[in-house]
Amino acid sequence: MSTRDLIMMAVRNLWKRKLRTFLTILGVVIGTTSIVVMISIGIGMNESFQKQVEEWGSLQVIDVYSNNGDMYISSDSNANKGKLQKKAVLDAAAIDKFKQMEYVEAVSPIVRESMMLVCGKYVSNASFIGIDPGAMEALGYKVEEGRTLTAEDKEGIIIGRSVITSFYNPKLSWQMQMQTEPPEINVMEEKVIMTYDWNYGTKHADKSIKPIKTPVLGIMPDGGGNGYNVVMPLKQMEKIQKDREAWQKKQNNSGSASQKKKGQYEQVAVKVSDLNKVQEVQQLIKDMGYQASSLTDQLNTMKETTKMLRIVLGAIGAVSLIVAAIGITNTMVMAIYERTREIGIMKVIGASLRDIKLLFLTEAAFIGFAGGVLGIITSFLMSLIVNLVATKQASEMTSSIPVWLYLSAVAFATVIGVLSGYLPAKRAMKLSALTAIKTE
Repeated sequence: MSTRDLIMMAVRNLWKRKLRTFLTILGVVIGTTSIVVMISIGIGMNESFQKQVEEWGSLQVIDVYSNNGDMYISSDSNANKGKLQKKAVLDAAAIDKFKQMEYVEAVSPIVRESMMLVCGKYVSNASFIGIDPGAMEALGYKVEEGRTLTAEDKEGIIIGRSVITSFYNPKLSWQMQMQTEPPEINVMEEKVIMTYDWNYGTKHADKSIKPIKTPVLGIMPDGGGNGYNVVMPLKQMEKIQKDREAWQKKQNNSGSASQKKKGQYEQVAVKVSDLNKVQEVQQLIKDMGYQASSLTDQLNTMKETTKMLRIVLGAIGAVSLIVAAIGITNTMVMAIYERTREIGIMKVIGASLRDIKLLFLTEAAFIGFAGGVLGIITSFLMSLIVNLVATKQASEMTSSIPVWLYLSAVAFATVIGVLSGYLPAKRAMKLSALTAIKTE
């Protein structure tokens, strides 16, 4: 029997019993819809978590810190357990080691200072970050206007949007500032200077501190915390720190803008090229004696928190599909009882046992396939409803159905159909031709 004849006969047999076929397919539709929607909610929650964490910064960036002196090493090696290691220093040699590591795309020291931006009569407090200008884009800093820093930039700043909206007139009282509309300032065109004199613009300003002129190259959007930051080249930041330390010494100030030794850094950012390798690279850095953390740690914690919920959702969908499989088996068994004489005639006229087996398996597979196709269409509609409700309620329980889940659902439903029809098909093969023909 050709494949075409086999398919045509299977479809014709199912069509003869339209109501039973419809109800069986409906069971598969419900089962497929249940498992796809339940799995999609788990996927949607993970994607929602990832988008939320990505707003805080890049998932592929590892923040590395030096340890606080002697500490127990993090390696699990029995030979090293209980041994103390020397302080791991973040210096040029350490940065070179990080750059040579596999999957590492970019490395940059991170130097932070708090200063003020001045534009005309307005000032704004900001957190300044000095980085390797060539690594800015790789480290996930984005701009909505202008451009990012490049390796050629020796000076220039990228200002966060929230810093711009925080400008105020220092000569006005707090009550007056609350009653005054925020000034409209175009930092890309107007003159902007920096200063570490917190009294700038008031009668208590220190005349010995010279304001630092600098061009504004770009503006960072709000979100991820960068809206409140100002980014500049590392060399420019180090020069400002040096001048500030010299000024503090003149003021007999025991404090210092930077307590670290020369050539050492408190923090280094390491960009990993592959998101799936972040944890691996992070562990290697920890084994070197440094403290290391990344946003993937928080993402994994969030996923682990909802892991049980996702398992329960998947189990509920699986139960629905198992019920549908029982329905297919029942349908095929009933078909054998009703078509016993037909099976006997097929054997008498020369149909092989393989052809009879394939006929029933094809019918079961068609039920599974049809149910799977209709199931993914229903799943798509259900997913839209879930997302609509989640949007209105500001819930993180959203639904996301990737293409692979659609294809897997159809394939899985078809396989379930074939497996459900296997035992009935074996039963049909074992029927005696003579007994089958005598049966009315």
